[in-house]
Amino acid sequence: MTEPTTPDGEALAKGTSLWRDAWRRLLKNRAAMAGGIIVLLMGVMALSFDLLSRYVTRYTYDEQHLSYEPKPIGAHSVPMHYPTLADPAEVPLGMVDGNQDGFIDRAELSTYLSDQEFRRFDTSGDGFLDAEEVGDGAIPLLRNSPTDTLRIFDDNKDGKVSPAEARANEVTEILPDGEARWFIAQHDTDRDRKISASEYVGVPEPRMHLFGTDELGRDLLTRVLQGGRVSLMVGFIATFVSFLIGILWGATAGFLGGRTDNIMMRFVDVMYGLPFMFLVILLMVIFQEMPAQSKLYLLFLALGAVQWLTMSRIVRGQVISLKNREFVEAARCVGVSSKTIILRHLIPNALGPIIVYSTLTVPAVMLEEAFLSFLGLGVQAPYASWGSLAAEGAKAYREYPWLIIFPGAALAVTLLALNFLGDGLRDALDPQVRKD
Repeated sequence: MTEPTTPDGEALAKGTSLWRDAWRRLLKNRAAMAGGIIVLLMGVMALSFDLLSRYVTRYTYDEQHLSYEPKPIGAHSVPMHYPTLADPAEVPLGMVDGNQDGFIDRAELSTYLSDQEFRRFDTSGDGFLDAEEVGDGAIPLLRNSPTDTLRIFDDNKDGKVSPAEARANEVTEILPDGEARWFIAQHDTDRDRKISASEYVGVPEPRMHLFGTDELGRDLLTRVLQGGRVSLMVGFIATFVSFLIGILWGATAGFLGGRTDNIMMRFVDVMYGLPFMFLVILLMVIFQEMPAQSKLYLLFLALGAVQWLTMSRIVRGQVISLKNREFVEAARCVGVSSKTIILRHLIPNALGPIIVYSTLTVPAVMLEEAFLSFLGLGVQAPYASWGSLAAEGAKAYREYPWLIIFPGAALAVTLLALNFLGDGLRDALDPQVRKD
C-alpha cells in the first residue's frame, strides 16, 4: 500500500489523535509514570489480598496471637490457618535455640510463639476440652490425633481436659507463653520439657511478622494489605458516584441553558455553601447503629454525593463550549434527541478534563475517609482501612510506633502517587501545552 502524497509528490504528514498524543506526553512524565506504577501495584495487592495472605504473610486478616503487648517488627508466630511444616534445613534448630544447648526450651520458644487461651478452644463453654473440640481444628497447631492429644493432657482419664489438668501440664490461659507450653507438650516425646533436634523435625514453621503485630497479635502487614483494599475501594467507588452525578448534572445544565441552567447551578452554589464534611459526619452518626457492611456502603455514597459539585461545574463549562460546534448542529439537523447529543456527542468530547479531575478526586476522597476513620466515624470493625489502622496506632504510637508508621506510610505514598498521576494526566491532556 503506497503512502498518500501531495500533488507535488511529497508524502503527507500523518496526523496524531488527541489520545495518542496525550499518551506520548504522559510517557515522558517520569513522576506521573512512577505514580501510575505505584497505584497499579497497590491495586494489584489489594485485589490479590487473599493470595498474599495465604502464600506470603501466611496469616489471615483476623487471626490473633494474643499477647500482653504488640510484637515488634521481625517477631515470629506460628500461623493458625496456614501452617507449614518446618524443613530442618530451612528452619534449623539453632535458629530458635538461643543458648545453643541443642534443645529448645519454653523461654526460647516463647520468642516465636504467643499465648493461646484455654477458653478459646472450649467452644461449648463447659470448662473442658472434649475430643470434638480438640479435633475440629480449634487447636490448629496440633499434629496429633484427638485421642493422642487427650492422652497427653487428660490425667484422670475421664475423656476431657479440665483447666486444672491444663495447668498441671504447663498449659494455662493466664501465662503469656501458654502457646509455647502447648507446643512443647505436643512434641516433647521424652517428656523432658524440651524439644530436641529429633523432636523438632516437621513441627509447624514459625513465620515472621514483617510489620509486627497489633495489640491483639494480628499480623500488621496482613491488615495493611486488607486496609488498602478498603481504602482504594472507598476512593474509587465514591469517585465513580461523584463521576456519574456530576457529569449528568453539569452536562444537562450546560446543554439546556437558560432558566434550567440557572436553577441547577444555584442549587450547586447552595451546596457549596454547606460544610459538606459535617454532613457526612452527621449521616455517619445518624446511621451509627447500622451493620458494618451497610455502613461501609453508606460511606461510599455519602462521600461520593458531596464530591460531584466541582465535577458538575467542570462538565458544564466544557459542554457550553462544545454545544454550538458544527457536529452538534449537524446532530440537531438530523433530528437527534437532546439526550443522545449529551450522552453520545458532548460528554465523550469532554472526557479529558473529566478524567483529570476524577484522578485528583480519588486521593481527596481517600483522605476524607481516613479523616473520618481517624475520628471513629468511618470504616468500622471488622473492616479496616488505612485510616482506621492509623487511628488504632495513634493510641500507642510512643511505645509501638510501627502501628502508625506502616498504615500511615501506605496512605501517604498512595495519595502522593495519585496526585502525581493526576498532574501528569492534566498536562498530557491539555491541548494548549506546546508539543515537545
